[in-house]
Amino acid sequence: MRMTARGEGAHPISWSDLMGRRSITPGLAVLGLVVIGSVLRLWNLEGLGDFDFDEVASVWYARADAPDIIANIARAPFEHPPLYYVALNFWTSWFGESEPLVRAFSIPFGVLLIPLSYRLARCYVAPWSAVVAAVVVATSPLLIFFSREARMYAPAAFFAVLSLWLFERSMRSGRWRDWIGLSACIIVGAYVDFTVAIAVIGMILALPWHWRLRRRRVLLFLALGVLGGASILPWLLLARGVQDSLPAFGTGDLGGQVLTEIVRAAWLDLLVGVEEVRGGRLSTVFAIGAAAVVLIGVAVVIARRRGGLMLGYVAAVLAFLGVLLVFDKPYQPRYLLPAIPAIGVLTALAIDALPRVPMRAAVGALTALMLLIGPVAANRLYYTEYVRGDYRSITSTIENLARPLRPDRDDGKFRDAVVLAGPWQGWFWRHYFPNFMEKVDVWFLPDEVPPAVEATEVEAKLSRAAQNHRRLWVVLAGLDQADPGNLTERWLSTHLWQARSEVYRNGVLQLYMTDVLDEVGRTGHVNVNDDFITSSMNFTGHRYDQGPREAADAVRFTIDLAAQQSVEYDLKIRIWVRGPGGVIYGKDLFAHDADLQRTSAWGTGETHVIRTALWIPPEAPPGDYQTYMAFIGPNGLGMPLWGELAGITYKKENFLAIGALVIEPPSIDVRSSR
Repeated sequence: MRMTARGEGAHPISWSDLMGRRSITPGLAVLGLVVIGSVLRLWNLEGLGDFDFDEVASVWYARADAPDIIANIARAPFEHPPLYYVALNFWTSWFGESEPLVRAFSIPFGVLLIPLSYRLARCYVAPWSAVVAAVVVATSPLLIFFSREARMYAPAAFFAVLSLWLFERSMRSGRWRDWIGLSACIIVGAYVDFTVAIAVIGMILALPWHWRLRRRRVLLFLALGVLGGASILPWLLLARGVQDSLPAFGTGDLGGQVLTEIVRAAWLDLLVGVEEVRGGRLSTVFAIGAAAVVLIGVAVVIARRRGGLMLGYVAAVLAFLGVLLVFDKPYQPRYLLPAIPAIGVLTALAIDALPRVPMRAAVGALTALMLLIGPVAANRLYYTEYVRGDYRSITSTIENLARPLRPDRDDGKFRDAVVLAGPWQGWFWRHYFPNFMEKVDVWFLPDEVPPAVEATEVEAKLSRAAQNHRRLWVVLAGLDQADPGNLTERWLSTHLWQARSEVYRNGVLQLYMTDVLDEVGRTGHVNVNDDFITSSMNFTGHRYDQGPREAADAVRFTIDLAAQQSVEYDLKIRIWVRGPGGVIYGKDLFAHDADLQRTSAWGTGETHVIRTALWIPPEAPPGDYQTYMAFIGPNGLGMPLWGELAGITYKKENFLAIGALVIEPPSIDVRSSR
């Protein structure tokens, strides 16, 4: 750890000399890292946006009393143990349910991991080398990300690392207080989250490293492990949700391509944070350097025969990821979260093994500085632009634009309905739209997941909703679990008319118009570039036996289209209306059949019915409009048309004149759709 200066009066130079023997100590450095880590975890906490699905589930579970929380969690499939929710119940009863304050509950655990990782590294390396482990944990993008989430992942990581440290102390000292502390930590941690068991598996894998010198302590650990497992057994027997999850075992895809994609993403997620916030080439360069240092740390563990617990722990994390994949759980970066403190210790071991050469301390300090700055720079977007959730935007749009039966009109329909397609949206919906019963009717599809929704349920619920409502707002979320066959969207696209589709972080919001038998017919025979032919086109345009169309509503179009020959491109349909002052509202969509296949997959001769709707915003000026349609080819231009439609002859024009449309202001109070 020392190097010697040249010249007369030469003396050893250490990290302590480089940092200033009297002014900076490893303890002060760790304290500074705690401050830095706290700032990074508190930075712009109020700007993270709405809760995501898991976070709002935490809040809703935590609203109940402790006995009800335990009962509710026990029934829920794929759910975590109850202790975090019980603790969150006390926290929210004191501080409320606002997003920043609920997320703040996890921050202390993420901050405490910094000095705790330092103490764990001190079991293997000198003080200043151990500081490097604290640097890695303080600035880890993945740890920061999940230390600011209203979930149990940061507390679980804390208890896991604490148990690893107590394991090393117990094996070395043999003191009963350390054994008791280890047992209590594992039991409490297991009731916070099952991932604490990863630490126990890591300890078991590390036992061969201790067997030669500490056989009695190894046997004592195994005996305590049996007792600890017995203490967790009551919950495993009580939790029906855990048992209901077991049939999913073996359903996951572990093919080579899947594993390759996971490995390609996982090492970057682990070292430089999740893909949506890490910054391109800088992230990759830093990750390559960090991975090289970690691999050196692994080699040091093997050569020194010290730190085998870290290798066992990392192996247990990877095994845990494999088990989740076997259960058909999609890969998520948070599954790697427990490994980060061990990565920090392996980095510290690599630094500690630097050869005793001139400027050794400077190299170590420079490496620590890069580990401190690199992850923050690579994830700078996370601290300035990232927003976690926006479900409030979904509910606000519906609340602003949903409408009851129009005054003085009887369409034979009730007020707007909302279809929540995807698992567990009910909590989300009620949290951000508590008074929804005053505004809309709500349908759930499916009622519960698993299992995934079936075609009979889709047909029954959506057909009934379409019969009873003039418009359906549909929120799609989590369909990989709820509707992997895409049954919901297929039914909607072939039976209703889509007017709006907006992508949010927490889901996709769509608006569909149902059939109210008020379309104006347009028939004829129009050839589209000798590739397609359309023979019928209906739209809800101007009719003398009905009143004008209102803004904050949609104009429906139904198009019959057949392919005359096979094509290799996907035909796009463009619809637009031109109104007073030249104002234009339009949309593009790809033509598709009932199976959502685009024209490049169509056969010839069969006629396909394409339904769509054009949204007219609330601010649209009232007056007379004209409606147009074009068929867009692969070059982005309107394709030539010839034939006759509704008495109008076309001779290679590139658009169709569909008809007149009259728009009047909304008859109810609606806000802007922007």
